[in-house]
Formats: sequence, C-alpha cells, structure tokens
Amino acid sequence: MSHRKTSTITASLLATALFAASPALMAGQHSKHHGENYRGNHHNMTEMCDNMREGKGRFNMEERQAKMAEHREAMAERLKLNDEQRGIWNEIHQERRQHHEKRMGNWQKKMEKRCNNQKK
Repeated sequence: MSHRKTSTITASLLATALFAASPALMAGQHSKHHGENYRGNHHNMTEMCDNMREGKGRFNMEERQAKMAEHREAMAERLKLNDEQRGIWNEIHQERRQHHEKRMGNWQKKMEKRCNNQKK
C-alpha cells in the first residue's frame, strides 16, 4: 500500500472513531444541566412550583443575571475588545436580554397557570 493510501485510511478511521465516540461521551452530560428537577423527560412540577414561588434555582433572576454579566465580561476580556467594541457588545446583549425577558414573562405566566391548576 502506498503511503498516501495508508494516510487516507488512517484519517478516515480516526474520524469515524471520533464521530462514533462523541454521542457516548455526551450522553452522561445531559442531566447535569437540569439539576434535581429533571426526572427523565418530566420535571417534578411540585418542586418547580415551590421554587418559582420562593424564587430559588432557575427562578432566581438576580443571581442568574449576575452570572451572565460575569460570563459576558470574561468573554469580552478574552476577545480583547476595545471601548468601542465593548459598547457594541453591550448593546447586543442588552437587546438579547430584553428579548429574553419578554419570553420569560410569557413563560412565567404559563408556569403560574400550571402551578395554580396543580393545586386544585
């Protein structure tokens, strides 16, 4: 076999192995993002409603916004943005935050409705 053919086959096998292994590696990571409220495909609604009423976990907006701001600042530092670029960066994220707050308002109404129906 020629060197070129061997290299092509080796590269193909390596790529195939990486693609085959990636779902297996990522499969265990899913539950980490959902915390204790995640049970298979169903959330524990009672616990979620309690957290919503108390403003804990994913319902603690101040804490989440502080973490997001810290993350954005770290990202801006890594990108080495100058003052003008940071201004644009902040405008973009302000627009995203407003859009997100609008969606969260709608989601919050749905959650309140579900939680009120669950009590009955």
